Amino acid sequence: MNRSLSMGACVGMILMAAVASAETVAGLPVHIQRLSPEVVRVWVGDAISSTATVAVATTKGVLVVDTTGNTVIDGELRGIIARELGRSDFKVLINTHEHGDHTGGNGAYADCDIVGHELVGAGMAAAQADKAQSLAWYATRIPELERELAAQPAGSAAMATLQEQLTVTRLNHEALASKNKPVPPTKTFSDRLTLDMGDTAVELYYIGGMHSASDIAVFLPKHGLLLTGDTMSDKWLTDTPGCLASFVARAGVRHDFPLLLENWDLLLAKKDAVKVLVPGHWNGELSRDGFAARVEYVRTLWNGVNRCATEGGDLAALQAELALPARFPALVASPGFSRENNYMTILALWTNVTGQESAADRLYALVDEGQGNEAIGAVVTERGAKPARYFFLEGQINYAGYRFLQEGKVPQAVRIMTVNRDLFPESWNVHDSLGEALLAAGDAGAATASYEKSLALNPGNASATEALARIRNGAAVPGTNVR
Repeated sequence: MNRSLSMGACVGMILMAAVASAETVAGLPVHIQRLSPEVVRVWVGDAISSTATVAVATTKGVLVVDTTGNTVIDGELRGIIARELGRSDFKVLINTHEHGDHTGGNGAYADCDIVGHELVGAGMAAAQADKAQSLAWYATRIPELERELAAQPAGSAAMATLQEQLTVTRLNHEALASKNKPVPPTKTFSDRLTLDMGDTAVELYYIGGMHSASDIAVFLPKHGLLLTGDTMSDKWLTDTPGCLASFVARAGVRHDFPLLLENWDLLLAKKDAVKVLVPGHWNGELSRDGFAARVEYVRTLWNGVNRCATEGGDLAALQAELALPARFPALVASPGFSRENNYMTILALWTNVTGQESAADRLYALVDEGQGNEAIGAVVTERGAKPARYFFLEGQINYAGYRFLQEGKVPQAVRIMTVNRDLFPESWNVHDSLGEALLAAGDAGAATASYEKSLALNPGNASATEALARIRNGAAVPGTNVR
């Protein structure tokens, strides 16, 4: 058995060693896992994808990595950690990134130095700015969970899962509604940082861009532990992977891919020192092979985008070249990967390399705001400009139209799909999609013309043939299937 497979087996054995006791916190079962005599990992819940807090005993005090996101829960877990380690001299809390399920419990460690990437504070502030919207979501979600719970058979697995979800959702709602202010990191860094904890060196590496803007990895050489936060997982232990369900670069999230790859390579070079990789949530596992495959995937996309941009290549052709099934068949069924995630990541890298914005995103925003033809035309006339301000992808604009349809915004869907037809008049698919939007708008005549144009360009388009038959039989039913 090769070394990487042994490591994967080691991870599995350690995870299976977690202890579920009768002990509870806020009505949730507590799990305590020994990663070494001086390191414990604790979390709550049997089914929910909760954050797993890692605590390390050092000669300079107790170091904690991540909170579960709720001060009530984390305050009690702090006591459990102190009991397990036999000491209560907490000194440092590290946030692996900005998301609330890792930083929301920082108040339980307000007496400690709190360390994180320099973007964590901004991310926390942005989440706080959306407080009203989040409270509105909770006001809807809690009754939904209550109804779902009431409909489950007593003692069923679904009932237990929903009860855990409801408990955590109520606690988080109470915390958000309170007047408690977020507690951001007190010490930050931009690239790499090593903390001196006496007998334990703690190495921090920026690895942001594929989950949040502020992700970091935490390496503990003494214990051979590499903590990767929510960036990746290649195995899920439950059917609800939560934050570990995607490996994707998103528009609007700050990226520094050269630095990301540099730091990932530094961590890969430590392969002999890394014994176990530990994801940020208890229900995920990560092997060294899985980690290396994800690094190579991002490197391949990054190099491909740079080459295409340098050579003046076509973004649509690049998407086809780097399509997940064709270029990365081994990753098609791997946790966190999907065609959509791959597509979005290539777009994010393209914007990072070229500075170009998505015309589809801009057009969607303008149409959604109800802007006039002048604003729409200003974007359209940029097509072919040198240097290019926007990139125009037929499929992405088409998808924006279907977003409007799925949101019930039919006039907006017709408008943006009409723009797409004018941009790509020789595409049978845009005429087909416009026909669907026009049909949803009740304009059977215009829909018929659009479908007929689609058929003229592609006589084999069964969708148009079937739609025309329905229209002529007076039984046309609008649809909203993305194509």
